[in-house]
Amino acid sequence: MNLSRRNFLGGIFAGSALMASPALAAACKCGCTCGGMGKLALQLYSLNRWIPAQDKDSKVALAKALVKIREVGFEGVEFAGYYGANSAELKKMLADAGLKVCGTHVSNDKYGFNVKENKFDVDVLKRTCEFEMGYGNSLIICPGGGNFPPGCSWDTGKGGDACPPSQAIDDFTKRLADLYNKAAIEAKKMGCKIGLHNHTWEHAIRMQDGTSFWDYFFSNTSSDVCMEQDVGWTTCAGDFIPGLTPMAQYKKYPHRSPTLHAKENGMGKGVKKFDAILGKPGCDENGKVCATAVAWDDLFPVSDADGVEWYVIECERHFDDIDGAVVPSYNFLKGKGRG
Repeated sequence: MNLSRRNFLGGIFAGSALMASPALAAACKCGCTCGGMGKLALQLYSLNRWIPAQDKDSKVALAKALVKIREVGFEGVEFAGYYGANSAELKKMLADAGLKVCGTHVSNDKYGFNVKENKFDVDVLKRTCEFEMGYGNSLIICPGGGNFPPGCSWDTGKGGDACPPSQAIDDFTKRLADLYNKAAIEAKKMGCKIGLHNHTWEHAIRMQDGTSFWDYFFSNTSSDVCMEQDVGWTTCAGDFIPGLTPMAQYKKYPHRSPTLHAKENGMGKGVKKFDAILGKPGCDENGKVCATAVAWDDLFPVSDADGVEWYVIECERHFDDIDGAVVPSYNFLKGKGRG
């Protein structure tokens, strides 16, 4: 969660020059279109209290919310729960609102994983893909559920105590990467893609040889396993891990990112005030900025050249008010030429 800015126009020209290369254009692996400016979508978790308040009937509430989200200007949404709607109902809601779906978040049991026992149930994945494809979605991302190595917590990498390396972490991480590889093959047959979304712990957790969970995972999974980087969380982790930046991840693991999670950095030690509005990083109790801002203007040329198709805004404050953080964040990215 973090933001910043700088050489926007220069970035456009740099990205255009890079994309003129036929080799680079052919390199995209996860279905993204290299060289675009990216469209704006909303992760619906951002409004998980506002959406139900739209109507007593949860499905009607979702339908009404989608119309209002489109009225803000968003072209797409990323789901995190379905408010009781089935695939056909979701498809109609999206069509009625004039929105596209750019992805969804699920726990990895929806892939059919049992990491502890190193088991993969392909029938579970098939059912998940059938549901998702039924309303037009082909990108199924796991944001954490089931991915945690032994001893890891949400606070790992936010300035809290580090999770010490262990054989258990090594074994878990290797099993997880193997399961993602197997599932990616099967998902591709069904027209779907799977992938992993980060927080701070994925960068902070270390294997016994010093390799981070994140680096091992993306170095040992096929290019069919997508990377959905949350640039706010990566920036937060960079406060404690020297040299870690969002830009570097697209260069290390290129053309695997149809979506990018656009968050501001309001995490880490010392942050007492934070509204989750892009461009306004976390502050201390006196209102002084103390969190590192996401370097948006450094990021855009890199993410554009990489082929990021959707900038997915996720705001983890003001869950009950679309105007609290969502609308200002949308305006922030529109002001920077996204969408």
